[in-house]
Amino acid sequence: MVRSLASSAPGFAVTAISVVLLWQVIPWTPTVTSLRAADPVFVGLAVLCLVASLIAKTVRWRLLLPEASPVTTPRLYRILHISFLLNNVLPARLGDVARVAMTSRQPGIRLGHVLSSMLTERVTDTITLMLCFLAVAPFLPVPARYEGLKTAAWVVIAGLAVAIAVAGVFRTRLNAVAHSERLRRRLPANQRVRAEAASFVDGIARLFARDRVVPIWGWSWTAWVAAFAINYLLMKALNIDAPFAVAVLLTCTTNLAMLLPSSPGAIGVFHLAATASLLPFGVPEARALSFAILAHLVNVVPVSLIGAALLVIGHERLSPWALRREAELATQRANDG
Repeated sequence: MVRSLASSAPGFAVTAISVVLLWQVIPWTPTVTSLRAADPVFVGLAVLCLVASLIAKTVRWRLLLPEASPVTTPRLYRILHISFLLNNVLPARLGDVARVAMTSRQPGIRLGHVLSSMLTERVTDTITLMLCFLAVAPFLPVPARYEGLKTAAWVVIAGLAVAIAVAGVFRTRLNAVAHSERLRRRLPANQRVRAEAASFVDGIARLFARDRVVPIWGWSWTAWVAAFAINYLLMKALNIDAPFAVAVLLTCTTNLAMLLPSSPGAIGVFHLAATASLLPFGVPEARALSFAILAHLVNVVPVSLIGAALLVIGHERLSPWALRREAELATQRANDG
């Protein structure tokens, strides 16, 4: 536990810096006034879009796991919500650890399957967001003084595109290497380690399987279009006059910001990214921060409440620390046999 807290110290530092910056720059009285004036109808619609996005991500996750496993999509939906709850309230992303522990104990699913599915989720999400930004970038009403930031974004996306293209070109070769007998001989002489390595490779291959590629990418796009709609509806709730392209940009920047180390729930980091993303489009500072606060609440509170309810009424009655210990034991069993 002490080690976990120590490893999360940089995240808390980043959060503190973000909060201090916002506290010094943004006037808080107009921010509170703007929040109180938010239209509850649009907020409710945003919550519905959030639920739709999570359902789409769960269906995609099921497609990334072995078809022979009897685990159901509702079961995975429960696990996903619980992991989000733990990530929102505990440091060191213990929710991801719990997700691995809870899923790897499902029948027909190995640790390698879970890890590969979570990795391929990141890949599809990154590619989807990158393509969406490319699609809306020409329509972003960016003032001339912010063109440098837009150029920097294009450079980052170009770098990601090159990396993805290289991975695609060498995918067949890498797959052959992963299945080569020479690599198998280099692995420890342990059947379980080799089985986990094989399950990981097979899980990655599902992303490019002909019978899975269309539904996987289709559900990925569905999930993110719903996420874009969340931000657009919340802008409407706060009477922020901005095109849908800005909602796409907000989704990209806030998700990128959450990759940085931060406190549970990405407090501060999320707010700073969302506020800074709206300012170039003529949105007043207080209203931009009110959007950031509202968007964070919509993305965190419903998911956490549902996760808490599912944790209480479901079968996952272990504490977060026990779940982490279970994940460590699963890894140890894979190494020791």
